[in-house]
Amino acid sequence: MTRYFHAHRVLPAKCRGHMACMRICPTQAIRVRNGKAVISDEFCVDCGNCIGICPENAIVVDSDMVNGLSHFRHKVIVPSPVLYAQFDAHIHPYVIHLALKEIGFDSVIDVHTSTVALAKALELYLKEYRGRLPLIASYCPCVVRLIQVKFPDLVELIVPMEVPREITAREIKKDLPEQLGLTAEEIGVFYVATCPAKIASVQQPAEKNKSWFDGVVSVRGIYSIIMPHVMAIHKEFDVKQVPEDFSFNSEWVTSGSLTRAAERENWLVIAGLDHVMQILDDIENSRLRNVTFIEASAHMLGCVGGTFNVENPYIARVNALRQGEKYQERIEIDTHDIEQKMQAGYFTIEYPIMPRPIRYFDTDLETSIKRMKERERVYQKLKQIDCGCCGSPTCMAFAEDFVRGEVKLTDCIHLNRIQQSEDD
Repeated sequence: MTRYFHAHRVLPAKCRGHMACMRICPTQAIRVRNGKAVISDEFCVDCGNCIGICPENAIVVDSDMVNGLSHFRHKVIVPSPVLYAQFDAHIHPYVIHLALKEIGFDSVIDVHTSTVALAKALELYLKEYRGRLPLIASYCPCVVRLIQVKFPDLVELIVPMEVPREITAREIKKDLPEQLGLTAEEIGVFYVATCPAKIASVQQPAEKNKSWFDGVVSVRGIYSIIMPHVMAIHKEFDVKQVPEDFSFNSEWVTSGSLTRAAERENWLVIAGLDHVMQILDDIENSRLRNVTFIEASAHMLGCVGGTFNVENPYIARVNALRQGEKYQERIEIDTHDIEQKMQAGYFTIEYPIMPRPIRYFDTDLETSIKRMKERERVYQKLKQIDCGCCGSPTCMAFAEDFVRGEVKLTDCIHLNRIQQSEDD
């Protein structure tokens, strides 16, 4: 069975088994065993919901991997556009670039150009596409993993196109060595991530063997370092310092950015995992009509609602809108150039995204059928109220855990009471 990288982990010494994490997990990846939360490697999609809800702060981020900077001769950081939205609109985005350079990065390169190019490429792709609908954007890695785990029949609907951050990193690795007279191995490229799923997508991408990034740092982690630098630079900053080739776009931090850019009416925008799962269920059961494309984000309001952000997402959204009004300039895209790149496979992912192999009962069909029947038999014995007191999120999950030999029937307080009354 494949081992999956995850960007967060439980600290057993701090965990008190409150079960809040287990109840909020959208894929039922968490159990509470012997008073401690346990995260299933194969079911976790790195949404990060458990991190924010744990009252003991016992689930921590396993990231901020910038300790490998020293062995690179040239260090590049690619910030998520959300990083700018953590600061008030009166702070010029270029100030953030200067602060990142002050802490040790040699270059700061945005995803702006790649994002605009991919939006145009997506438009062209949909015009030629004649398969099953609706297609689903691949921009949110949490949604991609959710589909792999919970809705495997829908993986064919995920648009087989690279994401802006990976396109940007690939271009850096291709162009900078020649410009600087260095090898690609001497140039380190790091990403600023808004959520655990972005970190997981760099450390273990679903669509290729290896990411073009060399490491990841969270928005929260980098914010705490650059904040004093930003304030100091801002005091002396003159807009004349901004180079002519500086580009900035704040449109991509909130949900619906692709739909707005393409100006499409039959595209559906969804934000928040509960809403995403409801729509995916509708697609799976053929209840969605007249929609050709789904732009889905795991977090409410889009990436500004990411787990690793510092600012309130509603304030961050306003910051982004105001920054756009003040500093944003439109990038013109050559449609013919995009068409040529599409024909050359420039935007296409390396490998098709496949369902995630999940261990249910057994690889042997006969044994699996027997255990499925046993699961149903146990489930019928339960009260089916999904109280979670047993440490499993639902009664059906408890029945599955029992069949796999992970719990005893008396771990259910209802069945335990029946057993005790029979003994008496």
